Amino acid sequence: MQSLHASAEFLAWADQEGIDLSMLYERLQLTPTERLQRHQMALALVEALRQVKKGPGHVPSRVVADRPEQS
Repeated sequence: MQSLHASAEFLAWADQEGIDLSMLYERLQLTPTERLQRHQMALALVEALRQVKKGPGHVPSRVVADRPEQS
């Protein structure tokens, strides 16, 4: 139970310091599957940006190349 108390204290401190906790609370409303889907989308974006940085003609990594396009 001590960790719950410490967590509550930390959240109270963060709120007092003006840290916006709304995104944290929104994300906690998502199911684990929804969180994983968001993570996969973010990972795909990072991989796509890496490919752009590497320049034209570079073969995409498997992470991007094997991902089916979403409509």
